[in-house]
Amino acid sequence: MIEGDVTNQKVSPSTTVLMGLQHLLTMCPAALTLPVILGQGLGLDREAIAFMVSANLLASGIAILIQVYGIGKFAGARMPIVMGPAFAPLGPMIILGNQYGLPILFGAVIGAAIVLCLISFFMERIMKFFPPVVVGTFVMFIGISMAPIAFANIAGGIGSTDFGAPQNILLGLGVMCFVVFLNRYGSRFLQSISLLLGIALGSCLSFFLGMLDVPSMKGTPLIELIEPLRFGTPRFEAVSIAIMTLFCVVNMIQSISSMALLDNVFERDTGIHRKGRGIRGQAIAQLFSGFFGAVPSAMFTENVGIIALSKITARSTVGFTGAMLILISLFPRLSVLVTAIPKPVIGGVTLALFGTISAAGVSILSRLDYSDQSNSLILGTGLVLGVGAMFTPGVFSGLPPIAAMLAGNGLFVVCVVAVLSHIVFNMIFKR
Repeated sequence: MIEGDVTNQKVSPSTTVLMGLQHLLTMCPAALTLPVILGQGLGLDREAIAFMVSANLLASGIAILIQVYGIGKFAGARMPIVMGPAFAPLGPMIILGNQYGLPILFGAVIGAAIVLCLISFFMERIMKFFPPVVVGTFVMFIGISMAPIAFANIAGGIGSTDFGAPQNILLGLGVMCFVVFLNRYGSRFLQSISLLLGIALGSCLSFFLGMLDVPSMKGTPLIELIEPLRFGTPRFEAVSIAIMTLFCVVNMIQSISSMALLDNVFERDTGIHRKGRGIRGQAIAQLFSGFFGAVPSAMFTENVGIIALSKITARSTVGFTGAMLILISLFPRLSVLVTAIPKPVIGGVTLALFGTISAAGVSILSRLDYSDQSNSLILGTGLVLGVGAMFTPGVFSGLPPIAAMLAGNGLFVVCVVAVLSHIVFNMIFKR
């Protein structure tokens, strides 16, 4: 445990519930959307996609509880870490599933989890490649890279018939301003529930504006148990496992950055061994993802933003989120209700969060000595190439599909460039 562990912060039951709901509502859009994208990409029917959504909620809940409460001293960071479906492996999962079938796909997820677990035992060596300049660059880019997602939601969501409508933009920006105002001028209690209040206010306004559309519950069962191995017994194929491992390593790097960001919020170092247990917890959670037919989990940096804004560091709040996710996974109609929150409202809330994340990256970078030119070069080169890869789609279309996905992934590019630059400037040719 950390000396004077801030994760054991004492909070009231009402604060636990309210903060837990904030974490839940913040991570649910991705938790609900990503399995739908995966299911559609794999050509699954409506019933199978609905099952995949529930499976992802269950896997996310299990992952959170592992991180919050730990598995003895073996796995789990025992920190307020929110886990959910990761973006990075989505593309290769669609390719692998269509090319080789679902048993090999989820066998690759399980195989990559085992590799990730083995890697976690070498965290002391791994962390040498992630000094503050690398972590700060990565964290700042996370906020930047997610801004287009928030803006798209503010406009109504990609593919919506009213995309870019003035009422969508005004609603989203209004919610963002409301959240920012509460965090600047509200009491500590109002600051702690600012996101929840923003979602509530935005949803109420959208109702009166005729923008709240609750999907039909017709055909949605009241209770549905998650059937393991729904998509067949996993099969293990070396090439598929290797491909999946590459993208799960990106998840690992994101998780390292999230834990470093928590260190920044806590104003203390949680230690290498705790981070290693966190990565092992992520690997064990990924085993459940493969078992239930879900997307591998990663730590949600946006939820770290909630902790930074609210100053509520208690593990119990996130533990409540994990328990709620497991409960919701058994009641599909609850998932339907969460999806009713208008996209502009979600966009406004997340835009405020992503700004906080970018600012946290700046905070880490502000402590560096820029008289050492290598820090400037690592930061500048990483950001420029990452932004270029993210905002110039199709540049790498001539490469093989997997290589094109890697090179076109801004987070992957920033990480690789920053780490390689650090190795060259600070480890091989250090002046």
